[in-house]
Amino acid sequence: MNDRIVSILVGTGIVAFGFGIARPAPAQAPASEALTLRRAVELALEHAPQLAAIRAAREGERASADQARDAFRPSAWLSTSPGYTYGFPGLVAGRVPSIAALEIRQTIYDPNRRSEVFQAQARASDAEGALERSCHDTIEKTITVYARSWVDQSLADVARRRTDAAETIRKRVEALALEGRRTDLDLERARLQGARTRQKLLNAESDRDLDMLELKRLIGWPGSAPITLSDPNPSLPDLSGSDSLAAALAADPELKSLSLEVELLGRSARLESRTWAPVIEASAQYQRLAMFNNWDKYYLTFTPDSVAVGVSIVLPLWTGGRLSDGARRARARLEHVEAQRAAREADLELAVRRAEADVARSTAEKSLSRRSQGIAEQALSASQMLVREGRTELSDLDETQLSLAEADEEAARTGLSALLERARLLSLRGELASALLGADPPCARP
Repeated sequence: MNDRIVSILVGTGIVAFGFGIARPAPAQAPASEALTLRRAVELALEHAPQLAAIRAAREGERASADQARDAFRPSAWLSTSPGYTYGFPGLVAGRVPSIAALEIRQTIYDPNRRSEVFQAQARASDAEGALERSCHDTIEKTITVYARSWVDQSLADVARRRTDAAETIRKRVEALALEGRRTDLDLERARLQGARTRQKLLNAESDRDLDMLELKRLIGWPGSAPITLSDPNPSLPDLSGSDSLAAALAADPELKSLSLEVELLGRSARLESRTWAPVIEASAQYQRLAMFNNWDKYYLTFTPDSVAVGVSIVLPLWTGGRLSDGARRARARLEHVEAQRAAREADLELAVRRAEADVARSTAEKSLSRRSQGIAEQALSASQMLVREGRTELSDLDETQLSLAEADEEAARTGLSALLERARLLSLRGELASALLGADPPCARP
């Protein structure tokens, strides 16, 4: 009986050990170290899934542009056309029956193919601009989530201090109500104030946890990984006094790609408008013909080695309107991109002006909130001194602590707004990526 139990336990242990080997190990959390804003941006650019999709689309458009350009490069074809003809020699599948053939082709001039090259390059330029724009959007989103997570920690601490102060007030009012020195209405007000502060604490902690989770998902960290954030403010440079609109117009990736598209589609439209342009191709061909097709009966100078070299010049006379329709389509594409560029310039100017106004407003509000915070700190110090001297009641001290908590919350929120507005303007000016990474975003590099 004991041997049977031992064998069962041994077998169970072996099975459990086997399952332990087969089950993949969970992902290890990164070391608990201070995460800087720059490192967070680098991780986000590495793990953002939308960047992988746009990068693949860019590579596809690049390949299409290269393929269209390859049409003007020489090509060589090696073929064989085994076959037999009876009577007059003919073609087999469009080719002369031959043992082997070598053909070299070179397109010298073809306006339609050249126009397709410019159109493919324009699409590749659009994909390039989309990738660079997505990189900048990812950087902005990372900064936003990182800054919110950083401020959420301060807001949660403020909410906790406010809750403690409200709880102290409630207990004091309850004690005074038992002595008949406070009314039931005063007690209900104190309880309501405590409930509101507890709800604000729950809201602050919930916002902190959700923003932290979003940040971890953005940088590719597991949700259970511990994370410590450093102050993001030193990572962003101060705004220079140069013209923001001129810098934004020069640095905007979408505007640059649209300008290049206008140039390329303009060339395409000019080529499409040449309805009488010839198509010139050169070719050289060698064929080793078979003797059993009776070629020598029809051609007195027949030789099994056939060589043909020449140039083909084709001039279109009537194409059923296809050339004019292609020219009209090319002009429509050009006008569409020109309208997009004009709209982008207008939108960019408005965005820059609005960002400048938001930066000025948030900076002023941040300064006022800091003054309010300083006044609240001085008021708390004065109240504490008066309490120690017995010249005021403890309830006044609790109210002063609540006022300081409100001032701290306002300072944290205005500081966040000022940081995000400054980052937005830096991004429009094209200075955000270089300030954080020291170069162009790595996802936009070739």
